[in-house]
Amino acid sequence: MDSARKRAGCGNDVLPLPACRPGEGEILIRIVDEHHEALAEWSRYRRTLPSPPSLLTFDHHTDTLPAFGRAAKSEPERRELVAAFDFRRDDSVTEALSRLRHDEHIDLALRGGVVSRAVIVAHADHPGCANDRIRVVCDRSWPDLQLLLNDPVRFAPLARRVFEDDFLAARLAEAEFAPEEGFIFDLDLDYLLTAEALGPDRKTVLRHLLARAGLVTISREADWVRLLKLEPLLTPDSLLAAFRPFAEATIP
Repeated sequence: MDSARKRAGCGNDVLPLPACRPGEGEILIRIVDEHHEALAEWSRYRRTLPSPPSLLTFDHHTDTLPAFGRAAKSEPERRELVAAFDFRRDDSVTEALSRLRHDEHIDLALRGGVVSRAVIVAHADHPGCANDRIRVVCDRSWPDLQLLLNDPVRFAPLARRVFEDDFLAARLAEAEFAPEEGFIFDLDLDYLLTAEALGPDRKTVLRHLLARAGLVTISREADWVRLLKLEPLLTPDSLLAAFRPFAEATIP
């Protein structure tokens, strides 16, 4: 895999958008392989701002674990690792990424001043959050994972709705989230279980979110897409290609 995609570059080999460099009428889009790697892009973006932006994440999972909870041998060591993180320095971000595991990056982004608050729109509910500035919202009618995978035909219509206006409006209202100019729109591709999820009939809310975002990060998460997809031909590349019309629709 090329270094641009591997290390969260522009990703134009997969998603040819007028978005590599932010400017008038453009969207800054960065693509990473695994979700926690998005922290590097959030940190670089944060350096350009006077204050931390909010984060809106779309993910199958909740990603609410404490930073370095699995790398540290003790709670004091974990706190030391959190305190040592400095988003202004590439070497500090790289060191943090070498120790972070899945689901721990949002807590670190909050504690390290990268983002001010985080809203996670997820399919799975969660037992609790490591940080009181994380808000998880989900559709309570979403089925248990095993039930979903065992009967994809039955639940595909629900999976297609995840970017529809009414679905998004309900989640954002529950989270009390109103997107400010320049917030971070973050998408883990395992949130999308069908290709039709990127073809909603009513897409005003999604377009509004993309138009106000200062940064869009997309995590390929190929293994999870493969495990969770409801359609055999669904891949990260096909989802990225389908995402293009939404991004272009926000450009005047």
